[in-house]
Amino acid sequence: VNVHPTKAEVRFRKPDQAFSAVERAVRRTLLTSAAVPHFEPAHWSSQPGTFSAPPIFTDLPLRFDATSVPPVSAPPQSGIEPYAASPQPPDQPPLPTANMPLLRVIGQIGAAYLVAEGPDGLYLVDQHAAHERVLYEAFSLQRAAAQVVSQALLDPVAVEVPADAAYLLQAQIDTLNALGFSIEPFGSNTFLVRSLPAVLGPIDPARAVRVVVEDFEEDETALAAEVEARLIARVCKRAAVKAGQVLSPAEQSELVRRLEACHSPRTCPHGRPTMIHLSVDALEKQFGRRG
Repeated sequence: VNVHPTKAEVRFRKPDQAFSAVERAVRRTLLTSAAVPHFEPAHWSSQPGTFSAPPIFTDLPLRFDATSVPPVSAPPQSGIEPYAASPQPPDQPPLPTANMPLLRVIGQIGAAYLVAEGPDGLYLVDQHAAHERVLYEAFSLQRAAAQVVSQALLDPVAVEVPADAAYLLQAQIDTLNALGFSIEPFGSNTFLVRSLPAVLGPIDPARAVRVVVEDFEEDETALAAEVEARLIARVCKRAAVKAGQVLSPAEQSELVRRLEACHSPRTCPHGRPTMIHLSVDALEKQFGRRG
């Protein structure tokens, strides 16, 4: 719409749709072109020190044996766009290839990172960010195929939320139910949860419901597909294995295997890196084998 006599200024009839279209295009470009951060240590200290592992979380055990989770072999389709709420990782030298190489898992360090060997050096994989990505893509593929598998609870769980959150949750019930939830109003500010998406594995129903309304803006004007992507990303973040959780060797290998199969393995759904790379050249320099 022209609003200036010399056409120096124009306005969109539907600015929210124009903004959403541009935002989706930028997100898609950033996530598909992001490279694995390359770590070049300027100085390593050789002084001895002590390390204490953080407490182990046991409320969300890693779950990779669910037959309801399909293998991830294609990007999300049908309007489910990659969700990236956080800034992209800082600029660092990219790897020669944009794809994730096949890795051989060596072990776990600090109960938070997986150590793996690749054809071009060492990789440190953030287990939480990696599991987020795996869950997000599996969830999105099920949604794109309209085949989201739900897991019924043995007993329905009543969840009470604040009044403002209840209003927002009520507005999103249809979307949530399409994503594998089964939620219905159950009195004032209370909702009854009957089932959850099976892909999430064991997650506390009350926790899952509260996650989807956290920081959700009342005046949000995003398209339906963006709302779905945002909700999926939020729930997957809470359901993913946490830093501090010790994984068995089999779980470590399975997590990396599924990450390798992801369409966008280099970042979590929020844009944070899932791994960093330390080249063989950098190691040789640190050990004085190369100048």
